[in-house]
Parts: sequence; C-alpha cells; structure tokens
Amino acid sequence: MPSSQNREEIDMEDVLNYINNRFGVNVEDLDKFNIVERSGDFWLISDQDLPDLDYKTQGVRFVRDTGKYLKPTTYGLQILDEKISGARIQVNREELKTVLDGNMVEKEMEIGEGYVAIVYEERVVGCGLYKDGLLSSRIPKGRGKELNDMI
Repeated sequence: MPSSQNREEIDMEDVLNYINNRFGVNVEDLDKFNIVERSGDFWLISDQDLPDLDYKTQGVRFVRDTGKYLKPTTYGLQILDEKISGARIQVNREELKTVLDGNMVEKEMEIGEGYVAIVYEERVVGCGLYKDGLLSSRIPKGRGKELNDMI
C-alpha cells in the first residue's frame, strides 16, 4: 500500500498506479469516468452530463487517503467489479457472513498484504483487508448488515 505521509505527495497518478498495480485495473478502463480530488479523497464521476438528475453529491468516493495509506472504497471496487484481476479474494457464504459479523477468516492466498476485493458468487461485494493470512471486512457497517441479511 502506498504511504501517504504528506497529502501533497498523493496525486491522481499515484491513485491510478495503485489501482493498476494492486487490483490489475487498466487505466483505460477508467476512461468513462472523470476522477476528481475532494478533500484528499478521489471520486469517480460519470463523464456524461446529467442535467435532469437531482443529486446532493456528484459521483462515488473511489479511493481515500487515510493519512497512512490509500484505501479503495467498497462502492469503488463494486463499480470496477469485472475489471479487477488482482487482489481478489473469493469467499463462500459462511466466510462472507463471518467477515460481515466483524470476525476474520483464515485464507492462504498468493497475494501480498493490503486491501483486497472480496468476491462472492463471482461479484465484488466490497473491500477487505488481507494481513497475516487473515481476511477482514472493510465494508461499511450499514452496507454489511444489508448484505448479511440478503445472503
């Protein structure tokens, strides 16, 4: 995970490199979005003009600068879904319920430690953290509860 000790050091190129290197997403796959920085976070915004749509916030938070690392958001990873070829961890129903309940699941994977896309039934369901052979959820609690109720 790239360090971000100084916010001024993190820019769009750092974010694109991180998404490419960690998740295998080609930069060209992001061409249909505008990526903008707001308060140290990076947002995906449709490149289409939406004049008749009433909204409070334009776009979806894509990557956060935590002050220590770059962290992809659950919604950002879900949007990229099939474009993600790296740092994907497939889970079964029991494993997904375990991490959504706030516990960790032991997974021996051939990927480096860091943020991962949690995949259930071939779909990215959210962001997780893989460290020391353990997977934990970084899916927002409200979204995690909804997901847990659905599976």
